[in-house]
Amino acid sequence: MIDDNFLNEYGNILYQTEKPSRYIGDEFGSYDKDFNLVDGKFLFVFPDKYEIGISNFGHKIIYDLINKKQNLLCDRLYAPDKDFIELLDKNNKKIYALESKRQPKEFDIIGFGLQYEMSYTTVLKLLELSDIPVLSKERNDNHPLILAGGPSCANPKPMNKFIDIFIIGDGEDVNIEVLEKYLELKNKLSRNEILKELSKIQGVYVPLVDNVATKRIAQLTYENHPVNSPIPHFPSVHDRAIVELRRGCGRLCRFCQASHINLPIRERKKEDVVKLAKEYVKNTGYDEYSLLSLSSNDHSQIEDILKDLSCHFRGSGINVSLPSQRADKFSLEIANLAQSERKATVTIAPEAGTQRMRDIINKNLSQEQIINATISCVKNGWNKIKYYFVIGLPFETYDDLKGIPELIEEVNKACRENGLKYPQITCSISVFVPKPHTPFQWARQNTIEEVQEKIKFLRELKDKIKNVKFNFHNPKMSQLEAFFSRGDEKLSDFIYELYKNGAYLESWDENLDLDLYSKIADKLGINIEKTASREYLDDEILPWDNIHYGVNKTWLLDEYKKAQSAISTIPCEVKCNNCGVCSNLKTRKVICD
Repeated sequence: MIDDNFLNEYGNILYQTEKPSRYIGDEFGSYDKDFNLVDGKFLFVFPDKYEIGISNFGHKIIYDLINKKQNLLCDRLYAPDKDFIELLDKNNKKIYALESKRQPKEFDIIGFGLQYEMSYTTVLKLLELSDIPVLSKERNDNHPLILAGGPSCANPKPMNKFIDIFIIGDGEDVNIEVLEKYLELKNKLSRNEILKELSKIQGVYVPLVDNVATKRIAQLTYENHPVNSPIPHFPSVHDRAIVELRRGCGRLCRFCQASHINLPIRERKKEDVVKLAKEYVKNTGYDEYSLLSLSSNDHSQIEDILKDLSCHFRGSGINVSLPSQRADKFSLEIANLAQSERKATVTIAPEAGTQRMRDIINKNLSQEQIINATISCVKNGWNKIKYYFVIGLPFETYDDLKGIPELIEEVNKACRENGLKYPQITCSISVFVPKPHTPFQWARQNTIEEVQEKIKFLRELKDKIKNVKFNFHNPKMSQLEAFFSRGDEKLSDFIYELYKNGAYLESWDENLDLDLYSKIADKLGINIEKTASREYLDDEILPWDNIHYGVNKTWLLDEYKKAQSAISTIPCEVKCNNCGVCSNLKTRKVICD
């Protein structure tokens, strides 16, 4: 139950805010441990709104694992919307953790989940709202350690001045190890001495030390997966139970950071997946569960898993959700099992319109496979198809762009030949962003002008096709993502200036002030477009070279050169490509055949 003292103190503020349920806590499935009866206190902060953060599976794992330890506590905090911040300021109140209602500065460690670069200024604002110095050098022994984990830690340099500890790789074990080591040392050593000791833990990068950090790997066991989690008070962006099916992807698309930093492939055993799904749905009451993976139908036992779960949930109204299907492994049986209760939209990711371009990005996918998968769907009742494409890729030509509408036309032609009605096709088209630790980390990004010309070109071709809709990602947002993702320590000053000038929740278009970016860039002598569209030299020392995810840099460079010649690499499920992960990290892939 929500404490009366809390309601007396914050009730009037909650009454006036737009969505008070974001800030009250006490969700079904949340932990409620006594703050005074534990040794270690960890606050997980997601630097985005409640409905985004509470959907994040990574934070559910950490929240569950820490709270399972009797002497440890993990609480949660999500970025409050601007109206709530204004009300807090007006009433001279502070932000607080959801369960304990304690101020963030009362915790031992505050851990931020860095899922995307546009959350950086939000991290700084949340530190300010917590009465914690934004700059790490200004913190003393009485302040909590500030930790960050997630994919944006692949290049920690832009946030070096603000974060004490970066977690590199899987967080299941290392977050607990860091917290327990901190508890062991906090009454013996100074803050900086503790940070130096923590830098010796595998999977930890400490800017104070600027150490070489090697990623941490966790195995997918039944024990380290939650079977319960807080149920949001109102629908979140992914309002369903989640079971992680597989981690890592052996397809190794050359633009994809997630596939390269999450190697090796680790599949969860069929028996564990089925058991976890049943328990999670039972414990939470959700009417939908998701089998989470970078490539779900690559799991060696996916059909058997879906058959077992379909049999168990038949007639219950409980549905399964899968990410986009691989067209080369498209299975009508999987599609039917995944949408047995209701037919929705089938999503397929060709990524590029021509075979040459798909070979360049190492998609390992043919036009015939894309068309056959689509026609199978249409024949069996799916009349809504969603395709994912990326434009602005390295070595792209206008003929490659032209291949996108030409692919749609070939799909329509196949429908006519089979006597089928045209499906409703939506193409979600994003702009290529070069990311660290990928073969394309050296590549340039197209300028805004180049991207706009390509969008105009595609729109004109699209107008000739009546059953397709093109949705383009914001090119400026993609440019800023590239600007931050490959930046060095100098970007800390840029981020700090943005924060000082009110930047907050910038992943939301309505909060993104492009004029402010231009103003600060001019002040600091930074050219955002030139930085984002820069091509790195082959032998250049990169800002993130001291962060090791196991893949050899020489292998990544070889893949970049193969891309120039449109040469594909066989997926590592089929054959080992000697990328270095297994030998460097003394691990191996786990395939459940």
